[in-house]
Amino acid sequence: MSGVQWNRLTAAELRALAARDAVVQLPIGATEQHGPHLPTGVDDFLATEVCRRAAVLAAEHIGVVVTPSVPTGLSEHHMAFGGTLTLSLPTLHAPLRDICRSVIRVGFSRILIVNGHGGNMTALNALTTELTAELSTPIAFASYFGAGREVVRDTLETQDGLMHA
Repeated sequence: MSGVQWNRLTAAELRALAARDAVVQLPIGATEQHGPHLPTGVDDFLATEVCRRAAVLAAEHIGVVVTPSVPTGLSEHHMAFGGTLTLSLPTLHAPLRDICRSVIRVGFSRILIVNGHGGNMTALNALTTELTAELSTPIAFASYFGAGREVVRDTLETQDGLMHA
């Protein structure tokens, strides 16, 4: 994956990808409990892996770069279960806004925030709408678990969609 990971590329390689109008994927997850059988970082791990795999596949056709992930999201509703780290809404928006600004300043013009946590969805919808207008650049978000809903439904044996933990 080193050919698509932002932090493994040189500045010159990133400028070249920006000149090719590459898409930048920014994975975001959460750090919270997921039952006794999963690590607290599962939302972050899955969003990052989905980005990696999608970037490797898409790189054959278009330029794609994956930024380092934002591993903590909005998880106030999980605090009682232990093991959870959460951010406030303004704190979540601040690094995402700054990362998007930085990506644009490097020369990229298309950003897709890839979400791995249901609790982030409303905040990301509002933020991407605001940032698209503020930065005059199309910034979108998708939750990986929604984007592949049909495949997930056809793959799972005991439920129609992904459930928490």
